[in-house]
Amino acid sequence: MRKFLMVLRAAFSALMLHKLRSFLTMLGIVIGVAAVIALVAAGEGAHAQVVSQFQSLGSNLLTVTARTSFGFGRGGLRQSTRQLTNADAEATRSLATSVRLVAPDFSASATVTYAGKTTSTNITGVTAEYGIVRNWSVSRGRFITAEDNDNLAMVVVLGQTTVKNLFGSTLANPVGEIIRINRQNYEVVGALKPKGQSGPQNQDDVTFMPLRTAQLKFGGAGTTRVRSISLQVRSAEEMDLAQAQVTAILRALHDLPVGAQNDFVIQNQADLLESVAQTSGTFTTLLGSIAAISLLVGGIGIMNIMLVSVTERTREVGLRKAVGAKNRDILVQFLVEAVTLSVLGGLIGVAAGIGAAELITPLLGGTRALVTPQNVFLALGVSLAIGIFFGLYPANRAAQLNPIDALRYE
Repeated sequence: MRKFLMVLRAAFSALMLHKLRSFLTMLGIVIGVAAVIALVAAGEGAHAQVVSQFQSLGSNLLTVTARTSFGFGRGGLRQSTRQLTNADAEATRSLATSVRLVAPDFSASATVTYAGKTTSTNITGVTAEYGIVRNWSVSRGRFITAEDNDNLAMVVVLGQTTVKNLFGSTLANPVGEIIRINRQNYEVVGALKPKGQSGPQNQDDVTFMPLRTAQLKFGGAGTTRVRSISLQVRSAEEMDLAQAQVTAILRALHDLPVGAQNDFVIQNQADLLESVAQTSGTFTTLLGSIAAISLLVGGIGIMNIMLVSVTERTREVGLRKAVGAKNRDILVQFLVEAVTLSVLGGLIGVAAGIGAAELITPLLGGTRALVTPQNVFLALGVSLAIGIFFGLYPANRAAQLNPIDALRYE
């Protein structure tokens, strides 16, 4: 241990003789490690953000939507869509044994006003189960109830963005206030907890009302169509079974013949999450690989400077060998110098990378960087490996010098 400390002290002394050269040599490693830490942290943060957004939609979730098909007929290309209805939701609720909750919804856009303030927002007609299935909860008041639907109640629950647009602040309490939607009065019975941005969509810019009320007011008398049907499956293990059951039920209800394409689409949240996770993981790996190229350049810089150092200190090597130093001692000394440069550069690079991650993440569309201990240790391990790999050749070259030739070197 004492001998190693002596070698380490000698390495530091040799590096401090050429401070600027040592710093410039380390700079390649600093930039490389900082780039890897920053870009991987930004990628990991984006991945965590996407996963969080999917989880906020609800657990064990299946979503059924109508399929739009195209075909040629008289007059050219035609578009046709088989609408989903309340009957589809009721059949699924009654027959799909793997489904715990069924929540159809109806959507429309409308202008909402309150005390002279006006905002355009998305009106969504929902049932009492919708809040559970889609993981919505209220910060004030209550959610839509079954009684609201049965009575065609003129009540609404507002998202945080809608509250801010109408009442001036998300801290305002809108419960009990009367707002106007398309010139009709609605009582605010609740305010939702924030969910944030999901891609380009602001999830908090929403107004919920009873499903039957929305169908009547925005779809007209007798309207039973729904935009989508959200299904909460009993367990993650039953997702495939539930999807098969719902497919069979809707095909039978829609009188689709054998071999005909489904006129609906079922989205499996687990499959979507896995696909997005793989994509973001590939993106993170790509960013890290690009940044790692600068580490390679930094390693070549270390090798170059160490070869210069060996040449400059040829007489010193010869003198040490003349007084009894072995090849192993010379090799260790120069190798420690190379490793010291790379490890110090790695430590500085980690600190710089953590700071740079906070600056880069917003530019990549993320909200937070995620620096994990595993990535930090990996970066330091790579910088150590670079010091050993690129320092070994110059150190071995110094160790193999002939002491007589070295002493005569000018």
